[in-house]
Amino acid sequence: MQINSSLLPIMNEKNRILGPKSYVAMWWGDAVMVGSFMLGSSLIPPFGQLNLTQAFLALILANVLAALLFALNGKVGWKHGIPMVVQLRSSFGPIGAKVPSLMRAVPALFWYGVQSWLGAMALNQIFTDIIGFNNVWVWFFAFQAFQIYLSAKGIKSIKWIEIVGAIVIMLGVIYLIFLFLDTFGFEVQETTNIDGSWGIPFWLAMAVLIGQFSALLLNVSDYTRYFPRKSSGKTFIGSHIVGIVPPMILLPFVGILGAAAVGIWNPVDIISRHISNLFASIVILLFIAIAQITTNLVANIMPPVLVAMELFKISWEKACVIVGVLGVFTCPWWIMTDSAFLMFISVVSAFLGPIFAVMVADFYVIHKGNYNVAKLYEVENLFKAFKGWNPAAFIAIGVGTVFSFINVDLSWLLGIIPAAVVYVVVMKVWVVKHERYVSEGMEQSFKNTNHLDLEIQEDVLQKTNTL
Repeated sequence: MQINSSLLPIMNEKNRILGPKSYVAMWWGDAVMVGSFMLGSSLIPPFGQLNLTQAFLALILANVLAALLFALNGKVGWKHGIPMVVQLRSSFGPIGAKVPSLMRAVPALFWYGVQSWLGAMALNQIFTDIIGFNNVWVWFFAFQAFQIYLSAKGIKSIKWIEIVGAIVIMLGVIYLIFLFLDTFGFEVQETTNIDGSWGIPFWLAMAVLIGQFSALLLNVSDYTRYFPRKSSGKTFIGSHIVGIVPPMILLPFVGILGAAAVGIWNPVDIISRHISNLFASIVILLFIAIAQITTNLVANIMPPVLVAMELFKISWEKACVIVGVLGVFTCPWWIMTDSAFLMFISVVSAFLGPIFAVMVADFYVIHKGNYNVAKLYEVENLFKAFKGWNPAAFIAIGVGTVFSFINVDLSWLLGIIPAAVVYVVVMKVWVVKHERYVSEGMEQSFKNTNHLDLEIQEDVLQKTNTL
């Protein structure tokens, strides 16, 4: 059995290199996403219907709930040390898992390109202001090459970049907020005087804010597998709350300020058009450029890289190069200005909610919070009766997606409960009768798996000891 070493479970504590502080820093570094600015601006006029107080409360509630959902699905990686592509084998089958893996990887690939283009725009504006050199293409290709190099260095390199980046980002965000308030204070004050709404617009905003994490919620195990197993459950959950809530309130708040002040969500455009202080402009633009790197390394590079490794059986380094090149061909200079891109993301998100529901239901309900990890690497025998596919997962996704399309803006939220219920029912009524892996999972918790296929278990664990 050939196993890519980067996909093996990380059980050795010394290789769980993202302690609570590093883990929080990783999320802070990941926070500066294009979508964060955009979603913030969508909450208040001229784009939304909430006032400033309502928007701020929606941000707090939505991000606390999102942090808890991250901890919920991330427990698999924390406990078993496996990445998303392996976790999906349990609920979708070894062949079927390729479908949700691609659905997670493709949006990340597009966002990779978009974030890189935004970073290149920031660098280009800096050098245009300083020396008059104006060529965004040069900076885009240089930016992409640098990110490929950094990502190819591996998780340890990413860890330190995220730690340093988190400090820079938090300082930059705070400075940006004070700069906007100082420059546009009167315009921002006006948003507190509108009535807003505590009705459907408020709850719609909550759903959209949680939905922005729909892709990351699927592959959170890619990160939690590096979180120390010796940490307590409170520390694990607390690290998600501290890592996600503060930055994901501050960053959308920048978008809110931009929308309130000048009706623009993109901070690069706001600075280039409305901020006359050269020093302030350069500092903020540099912060924005650095932030795109920290965000891409975590949210947009790691997921497609691991998926590419699983699908094509290639090394981490080769996958980083391929993903970096594909990021260029997503044509971010075009899709950033095309409304069809946001519709594409919304449509994909309609599937991601049900996928999340299936993953959580499989781990907590079907397998009682414990996977037989060795069996997940015995792919030739997993869901053998269904030729490597788990039909229950795809039936559940189909039903959940139908509910999701009732309202595309609420797609992520609407599909969760129907998908989870259908998955559990179909598994218990049909699949359990034909698949030994599932029936065993429903009978016991696998706290001790020594009686199971010792050869495959020994092979996996022997390789794991070196990780």
